[in-house]
Amino acid sequence: MRRHNHHGFTLLELLIALAIFALLAVMAYGGLSKVLATEDILAEQLDRLTEVQRTFTYLEHDILQAVPRPVRSEFGDVQPYLQGRDPLLARGQPLLALTRTGYPNPLGARRSNLLRVAWRVEDDSLYRDTWPVLDRAQDTKPRSRRFCTRVERFSLRYLDSKKKWQTQWPPEGQAAQAVVMPLAVEITLELADWGELKRLVMLGGVTL
Repeated sequence: MRRHNHHGFTLLELLIALAIFALLAVMAYGGLSKVLATEDILAEQLDRLTEVQRTFTYLEHDILQAVPRPVRSEFGDVQPYLQGRDPLLARGQPLLALTRTGYPNPLGARRSNLLRVAWRVEDDSLYRDTWPVLDRAQDTKPRSRRFCTRVERFSLRYLDSKKKWQTQWPPEGQAAQAVVMPLAVEITLELADWGELKRLVMLGGVTL
C-alpha cells in the first residue's frame, strides 16, 4: 500500500499569515478613516457654503423687495421704510431694517402682504428678525432666525443719487419722509473662517 504524507501549516507559517493579515487590516482601516474624515470635512464645508449663500440670498431679496411703507415702533416712533445704521453708531440696534413685500399668505388670511424685517449681529451670529404686524404694540415680539455664524463684521453701504457712498440710510441730514431707495447697496460680511465677502445689490436699473 502507498503511504500518503499529509503536511499542514507550521506554527511559524500561521504567525506570518496572521501578521500579514493584521498589516493589511491596519492599512485598510487607515485608508477608510481618511476617506471618512475627508467626507466629514466636505459635508461641513458644504453646510457652511449653503449657510453663507442662504444669508446673501435673503439679504438681497429683502433689499430688492423693499417698499415705501414707514412703520411705527412699539414706542410710537415713526421709522423709515428703509433704515441702515452705521455699525460704529448702532449701539446694539439692527444694522438694517426695512419694509418689504412678498409676505406669503397661503391660507388667505386677512392681513397685509408686507413684512417688517431687521438684520442684527449678536454673539458673533447674524440674525434676521420679522414682525407679523407693521405698526407694533409694546407686546409685539419678533420672530428671530439665526442665519450665519462666526461673523466678525457685518456692514452695509448705500449709494445715493449723487453716486456717493453713505454708511447709513437715510443719509445724515436728510429727513426720513423724503427718503428714496438708494441706487445700490453694498453688503460686506466678514467671517472668521472665510474672510471678507461682498455682494453688490443694484436697484432701479442703475449701472455703475
